[in-house]
Amino acid sequence: MCGRYIILSCRKVFATTEFLAQLEKQKIPYLEVKRFNASPTQKLPIVVNRENTLQTMEATWWMIPPWSKDGKPDLKFASFNARAEGVAESKLFSRYFKSRRCLVPADGFYEWKKISDKEKQPMCIRMKDEKPFFFSGVYSIWKNKETEEEIPSFSIITTTPNKLMSEIHNRMPVILPEKHFEQWLDPNYNDTDALKKLLVPCPAKNMKAYPVSKYVSNSRNEGEECMKPIEEK
Repeated sequence: MCGRYIILSCRKVFATTEFLAQLEKQKIPYLEVKRFNASPTQKLPIVVNRENTLQTMEATWWMIPPWSKDGKPDLKFASFNARAEGVAESKLFSRYFKSRRCLVPADGFYEWKKISDKEKQPMCIRMKDEKPFFFSGVYSIWKNKETEEEIPSFSIITTTPNKLMSEIHNRMPVILPEKHFEQWLDPNYNDTDALKKLLVPCPAKNMKAYPVSKYVSNSRNEGEECMKPIEEK
């Protein structure tokens, strides 16, 4: 599962990758967002290749199904995550997995480690070098038939945990290596078997995890306190 994450600077994230540096070189506008506690239903930046053009867009983090009548997420169905094991066959996600894949910029994410039957400790997970990275995602664009208004939304793909994450939770988001960005974003590449092979855990040796304040557990809370390390009990 991935229900919260951190995005400190889109400009910094894109600058770390040669492929996405094209956004800067081509002066493609992108959404500059800073979130210490990015949460489902918020509008957040994603990177897509739409109409053979690399671009960023603001999208709701909770996939809006094509059968929606009002362009709003169905909160009864937690579609802010898509499981890697079934994304190619899912009634909701399969159509987007074939041609509408996206990258979600991030600097870290949170997960809650079970301490006891009554207590969970929020953990912040980042790269050891604290460099930003990208989650693998899928996106949709719901269109109002009367007004032609387009409402983008997305879901982050999750997979089985690596050794580090297995001590915290039984799922983790897919963090895609830069060498696969172009293939992942290509809407004309639809070999789903090959794409599914990319949905693997990031090596544990590249990551670190540390406890943070329960302040982050409230999705309305923001600020550096969310990701500030505390002493583990």
